[in-house]
Amino acid sequence: MNLSSYALLANTASFGYHWVYDPEYLKKIAQQESLLFTSPNINHYQKAKSAYFGYPFGKKGDVTTQGMMLKWLFDATKQNPGFSSKDYAKLLYEKMQPGGEYIGYVETYTQKLILNMTIDRLRLDIPKAEMTDDHLVGFVPYFVAKDLNLSNEWVWEQAQLFTDKNEYVSLYQMFDSILQLIPEYTLINAIKKSLKLAPESMKAALVQAIEMSDTTDFIKSYAGIACSIPQSIPLILHLLAMEKDFISTLQINTELGGASSERGMLLGAILSKVYPVDTTLFNHLNVHVE
Repeated sequence: MNLSSYALLANTASFGYHWVYDPEYLKKIAQQESLLFTSPNINHYQKAKSAYFGYPFGKKGDVTTQGMMLKWLFDATKQNPGFSSKDYAKLLYEKMQPGGEYIGYVETYTQKLILNMTIDRLRLDIPKAEMTDDHLVGFVPYFVAKDLNLSNEWVWEQAQLFTDKNEYVSLYQMFDSILQLIPEYTLINAIKKSLKLAPESMKAALVQAIEMSDTTDFIKSYAGIACSIPQSIPLILHLLAMEKDFISTLQINTELGGASSERGMLLGAILSKVYPVDTTLFNHLNVHVE
């Protein structure tokens, strides 16, 4: 299995509780049943203190918008290694424009992309939306590049459809280093040796990610549970540093709430290089890449 497959598996693992921002409520449910590999249930979203029911038509085994973007980009790039950011933009426009084949939540960053492309296509004399996103969507092309032997320059070209934040480039390098060091070092030591590559703006939080053991305190002081990289990347490293197996880490990630499916993509990809994964888990997944 490739990194993209494990990213999708971890994405669907948390799908039933994605965007439930109530860790206490999630932990209570987890005491009675597993949170993994379920379909979104509106009752849970209504009972939670804070939640957004973004996938009312979602089924067990489905993935979030970012998961679908990974599927589409992987398949298209495998067929055409010269796939460019213009091709990526066209692909997303065709899939996710009003009346397109995608039925699911369309994130703000994709709405802006569709708006800007519509302005160009209709030659409208109106200002375009600024593309300054800082969500984990910037890592969607990263998984594809690792599996298809493409450069980080290619990754950054795709990511710039949505963002102008150079922190992503340093983060790609940091995760490259972690993946390269895993065969020789423990995961936590691979992380420690790779922190020097992290963006300066995030280093203090990332150091605390592997030094603090209390996850609740760490989230409160240095991270968060939303999808923006200043919140999500520190929490991802913190969970990786806890040295749990593949399933246990995904369970903890889901219990923490928020953008759990999208954090799961990086968690699943990296954990798959450290721990054995039961391949029958892929029977839960409706979306596959090969």
